[in-house]
Amino acid sequence: MSLKYAGPKPLISAHGISFDLNKEDKFVYLSIVAELIQALNHEYEGGKRYTYLASNKPMDTDRIIDLIRQNDPQLDQEIQDRQKIVEKEIEEELKHAHANKVLCEEEKEVLVKNIELMRNYLISRSINKTVYYSGITSLAHIIQKGHIDTIFAPMFPKFQHVFHSIQGALFKLHPAIDSNIDIYEEDGHLSIRLDILFRT
Repeated sequence: MSLKYAGPKPLISAHGISFDLNKEDKFVYLSIVAELIQALNHEYEGGKRYTYLASNKPMDTDRIIDLIRQNDPQLDQEIQDRQKIVEKEIEEELKHAHANKVLCEEEKEVLVKNIELMRNYLISRSINKTVYYSGITSLAHIIQKGHIDTIFAPMFPKFQHVFHSIQGALFKLHPAIDSNIDIYEEDGHLSIRLDILFRT
């Protein structure tokens, strides 16, 4: 299985296909997730501060999938399950398109073709999303297991997105872990920090 960029969320209609640019493909965050797993997944000594120098180029997709798979042995099954769900959703959309009473025959035909045209695109997006959330859940468990109190990173929008996802995953753990995200300036550079506030 290989990962590849699909694109923003498609909006499919009988009049064409447009894209919601606010709903980016999770693929764009996968390299950061994998780098964080690589940086954080090790033994910790109390009171010690660790530094990791991230690469300035995106990680190879095979390496990304390997790192996430190491922390989630069920990943391949999760991907297969999600792919089946998306394929079923696509079939439902096609069924609804054929049964649509509002559209004329020509519009129905265009809608069906547009849905079919985007089939692989939708499946790729769903695979990327599954891998992303698997990595995020793995990061939450790594933070929990390692008793990590703070994570610092450069303040890039992609890091902010990933940190917010980690924050959500930490809160879903049992017991839940409360955290805070802070953006601050240091030496003329913006940074982002995830602080663990409360562990039960």
